[in-house]
Order: sequence, then C-alpha cells, then structure tokens
Amino acid sequence: MISIRERLLQAFQIEYREHVDAIRTLLDDLGQKADGSGLAQLDEIFRRAHSLKGASRAVDLPAIEEISHRMEALFVKVRSGQMPLDREMATGLGRVLDVIEDWVAANSAGEALPDTAATVAALEAMIEGRAAPAIPAPSLPVPAPSAPSAPASRPAPADEPQSVPAPTSATVIRAEETVRVRAEHLDRLLRSTNELLTETMNQRQVTHSMIEIDRGLREFERGWRRARKGSTSVLREMGEYERAAALERQYEALELTLSALTRDTHAVRRQQQRTGWSLRQLGNDLQQEVRQVRMVPADGIFGGFRKMVRDLAKSVGKQVEVQVAGLDVEADRMVLQGLKDPVMHLLRNALSHGVETPAEREAKGKPAMAWIGLRFDVSEGRLVVLIEDDGRGVDFEAIRRKAVERNLFSDAESFDIDRQSLIDVIFDPGFSTARVVDDLSGRGMGLSVVREAMAMMNGTVQVQDRQPAGTCFRLSLPLTVSTQRLFLVECQGHVYALPTEGVDRLYRVRAEDVGAIEGKSMVYLGGQQLPLLSLAHLLALGESSVKVTRNVVPLVVLKNGERRVAVAIDGFLSIREGLVKDIGVPGARGSMVAGGVLLEDGDIALVLNPFEIVETFRKSGSVRVLTTVEKPAEKRVPVILVVDDSLTTRTLEKSILEAHGYQVRLAHDGLEALGRLRAEAVDLIISDIQMPRLDGFGLLQAVKSDQTLKSIPLILVSSLEAREDRERGLALGADAYVVKRKFDQKELLETIGQIL
Repeated sequence: MISIRERLLQAFQIEYREHVDAIRTLLDDLGQKADGSGLAQLDEIFRRAHSLKGASRAVDLPAIEEISHRMEALFVKVRSGQMPLDREMATGLGRVLDVIEDWVAANSAGEALPDTAATVAALEAMIEGRAAPAIPAPSLPVPAPSAPSAPASRPAPADEPQSVPAPTSATVIRAEETVRVRAEHLDRLLRSTNELLTETMNQRQVTHSMIEIDRGLREFERGWRRARKGSTSVLREMGEYERAAALERQYEALELTLSALTRDTHAVRRQQQRTGWSLRQLGNDLQQEVRQVRMVPADGIFGGFRKMVRDLAKSVGKQVEVQVAGLDVEADRMVLQGLKDPVMHLLRNALSHGVETPAEREAKGKPAMAWIGLRFDVSEGRLVVLIEDDGRGVDFEAIRRKAVERNLFSDAESFDIDRQSLIDVIFDPGFSTARVVDDLSGRGMGLSVVREAMAMMNGTVQVQDRQPAGTCFRLSLPLTVSTQRLFLVECQGHVYALPTEGVDRLYRVRAEDVGAIEGKSMVYLGGQQLPLLSLAHLLALGESSVKVTRNVVPLVVLKNGERRVAVAIDGFLSIREGLVKDIGVPGARGSMVAGGVLLEDGDIALVLNPFEIVETFRKSGSVRVLTTVEKPAEKRVPVILVVDDSLTTRTLEKSILEAHGYQVRLAHDGLEALGRLRAEAVDLIISDIQMPRLDGFGLLQAVKSDQTLKSIPLILVSSLEAREDRERGLALGADAYVVKRKFDQKELLETIGQIL
C-alpha cells in the first residue's frame, strides 16, 4: 500500500509539469504579440502560477510554493499594466522555471535540494522593478530534510488512510492479480471506443439507404411485370405471335436477372441490418466496460485535502476542524482531475473569507474551533460536491459595495437587486471583497476559475446560506466526460440536444394559455408562474415563431438550482445517449453551446447548456411576446404489432411505443398475429418466442414464407439468452434479437428507429 503523501507526490509530478510547460508556452506566445495584446495569456499564466502554488502547498513543498507565490505577485503587476513583460523578464522567468524543475527532480530522487534563495531574490527584484540579479545554476545544495519527500521514504501518518493506485492510472482486478494501465492509454481506448460507436451510427444511414434501394427494386420489379404483360399482349392482338414469343423469352431472361438482383440486394440489406445491430450492441458493451474502468474513488485525488486545509489554517493562525466525507464515491478520473483546482480554490476561499479567527469567533459566542466540510455524493446520476464552513456567511453588504465600486450597479440599483443576482457577481473575474492580498486570497481569481471550470464540464456551482451560520458551495456535474443522456428537440427545422439533468419537466399547453406581463410572455405551470421565451429567439435564429400542432405549444422547463424557466420549441423528438464532442465553441461562462453530438443521419446536433440558458434568460433585458404558427399536416404514423402471451409485457410495450408516437396492435400468440397481419397493414412485428399454439420461431417462419408478409420486419424479444436461440432467430430472418433480461426502452426504440 502506498501512503496518501506518496499518492499526492505522484499526482504533483504530473500537475507541476503541466503548469510549468503551459507557462513556458504562454511566455513564448506573448513574445510574438504586439504591445497591448495578450491579456488572455497573462490571465492564464497568473492562474497557472496560482494553481502551482496551491499544489505545492498541498504536498508540503515550501520552496516551490514560495517561488510560485512570487511569480503570482509579479504577474499581478504585469496584468495591471504597472510594468511591462519585456524580453529580459521573460528570460529570467524561463530560468525560474528551470530552477523549479531542478528542485522537483532532486526532491523526487531523494537527493540534496538546490538552494532557491537566489531565485527568490531575483523575483523580488523583478517585483520591485529593480535590475534582477542573474539566477545561477543550482550548484549550491542545502541538506535534504531529515524526512525526505521522496515517495519511498515517508510512511503514511497513522490517522490518514492507506489507498490504492495513483489517480493517473487505472487498476483492473482479476482474482488476485492487478494490472496497472497508463492513463493516457485508457483515454485513447475510450476515444477509440467512442469513434467505433460513431461509425456504427454511420452504418445506420447505410442500412437506411439499402432499405430504400431494396424497396425501390421491388417496386421496379412489380412495374416491370405489368409492362411485360402489356407489351406482349399488344403484339398478340396484332397477330405478331413469333415476335411476341421472342420478346417473351427476352423478358423472361431479364426478369430472372432482375429477380436475382432483388433477392441478392434484399439478402445483403438484411445482413447489413443484423451486422450493424450487432456492432452497435458490442460497441455499447465495450464503451460501458471502458467507462467503468475509468471510474476511480474520489480518495485518489482528494485524500490529502484534509491535511492541506489544516496546514493552511495553522499558517494563518486559525483553528479549524476539517471533515471530509464520501471519498469512496467513484467518478470518471478526468472529472475528478477537473474538480481539483475548483475545490482547492473554494477551500482556500472558505479559510480566507469564511472562517474567523478564534478571537472573533469567541466574541460572537461561537466555539474557537471553526469547521470546514468537504463532501462527495451522487444525486440523480450526477456528482455533487459540497464545500461548507460555519464562518461569517455571505457578506452581502461587502459584495454590494464592491459591485457599486466596480460600476456593476448604481448605488440605487444595488439596494433593489435580489440576493441571488448579487451573489452571482462574485464569480466575475477580478471580483474580490478582500482588503488585503495574502497567500490565501485577495486577487479575485478563485471564484471565476471555479465558474469557468464547471461550465466547461457542463456543471453548475451554487452558493447557499448554511444554517445556523456559514456558507455552502454546491458543485454538480456529470459523473463521466464521455457519453451523456440527451433530450433531442426540434426548432426551426434543426435538431438540438439538452442534457437531461438540466430538464425539469415537459409540457404541452394551449397557445391561449400563454399570457403576457409587462411585454414578457409568462405561463402558469406546476403551481408557479414561469417566464417563457422561444428557443429560436434565444439562439437568434431569425424567425422566432413556434410551430404548433392543433394550437398546442410544446414546452421544456429548464432548471438551474431553484430557478425554472419555460422554453418553447417546435417539437419533442427522443431521449438518447450521446458522445458530446468539442466543436470549437468555447465552454466558458456565457456560452449556451456545450458541444455537438452526431445523429444517426450523419448530421451534427448542437448540445446546449441548460444552466447557461437559464442564466441568459434571467439576465435578458429584451424579450418578445411568444408567437405561434400551425405546423403542416404530419405523415402517416407507423403501425407496430406486439405479439406476447403475457398481458403485463404487452401492456408495457404498448405504453412505451404509443408514448413515442407509434400505433400499436396486440396479439396473444402467433396464430392470432397471423390473422391480424392478413387483415390489416402492419409496418413492424415485435414478438416473444415462448407462446402457446404458435411460438415466435413458428410465427417468424410463417411470415417469411408468405409472399405478402415476408417484407414486414420482425424483432424477437425473448428471455432465451442461449447463443443457439439467438442464432436460430437471426438465421430464420429476424431483423433483431433483444434479450428481455437486458431489455430497456432505449434499446428497443433505437432498434425500431433503425428498421423503420
């Protein structure tokens, strides 16, 4: 077993390298910028130095923490324009980064540590605007500490739990064996799996095209027979019997070729259909396995945070009891890594802004010992992280004064604004109520970093009052960065996707039930009045009228914490799992687009961030009253015959299919199904196998041997899991075979969608 400190040092080895490399790259970029540009690069360098300082403190490396803190202070002056970043400074900073690398390498190897005094002196000179002394090569070492920081030399403290692999590796357990896999290989495997699923979706379009070709050939064959019969009849009526006979022989030869081509196309189409279906199932299974392997406990990343907060508190003269819970909660490794900086910022913020000194607490009648909590949980399929303290709570008056000082509101407006809107400004870059800049806070970067990091991961951050005293920050984000559950909607002829965790309810309301208050559309839903706007207007799609059927408006109620807004769309489509990909749209604050997802027809649907839509909606100053137009008549609804001797199963499948717009007919067994098939047109059959009188295999054989019925697709849904049963069903001509044990409506509906 490796100790928590060893795990933290392993993680630090990767994280510090990332920060150092990023600073070097950004310094190079700044060297190519014109004067007055490059503010974004300066902000990012500042953030990297800030994060490196925090990471160094977490693993108790004061030398690197001290250097990082002074780099941070230097870039405060550069960002504010108090001093330029010239070539001499950039060269000196490059040497500082070299010293950091040399020091960390020596520390990891358990060697004598280089003296960093000259480096710190050079940074102090840069900060004060003096000529910086040259930074010598680290050739004057100081003795290594008696308890070296090398991973193998320090046992875990008795009060800190032992754990398993470092967060940069995945562990697969088989019996007593453990296999360690490099995280980068696992990430590549996940990307390859996602690409495989994307290709299987492309195969659906191929299958659809082949179905159309198959149908076209059959129609052509029927037309050919009619034309053949008519042409030879005319010749016979004219007495041209020999010519008619010769033409008949030519027609027969051509018809044989056409029939063979039709049969071959039909067979290839069925094979393509079955192969595509099987590949999709295997791809889904593979993706699920890879996703499961990537799930690691929060302890791997956050196990050492309790000690870090205690040490921080001690350094600023505060007494704090730290409680960490839920470290056994598992999430995607990349999600936990992405949370590391935001959580660290919020814990430092709690110490700096929230927790009082012992004297202040005693004066307020509180215990001298403050309390800070960090808790991980899973709620509604999302990872929830709570960072709490029993300190001062949100200082609304200080926020109000600072907001007025920054001209965010006038003094009069600041007294009328609601509490939640006032809280929102603390997430603005550069906003801070701290009067003194110290090692913990005061530069206003922490909370903006938190908000932007959460937005990029399709997450949310909320600030809540904690009773009886203190503050609670609640972070909520997906458990995995791969696929998400998406709700597809239609708007202005385009398909958009909304993550289901941001969708509260779906409604269909009459257009006349939509009212207007002070020029803004409102609707009364679920016992409350909600603001209403069309998605087309939010996305600036030009014509923003909502297309309705029979004067009914489809509404999606989106949520962000306690806030709810109603968004009018043109229609509901479906729910599906999808891989959300970056399409070049920044995920920072204010962007309603979180990425894109590939649809079955090869098109890309934009994935919208429902949480940002709620915020954009709330802050929108110009809205228009909702208008509607009637949709054109819809096409014929497909008819599906469900065959099963179980009343419960028939009822379940009927309700699922009708909820998704299909017409459903029912049959008790195969014989009753054949009677219905010969009496009514049916587009698809869904049949059980084990039934009285005529089972599913018998029904399948009867359908495929009947010339008038054999073109109807048939899906077998059975509890029989044996490979030979599945192979028998597919060999008899079934278009798909779904095992009831693994049955879910998503799989059934996707299979139906592919066939129809």
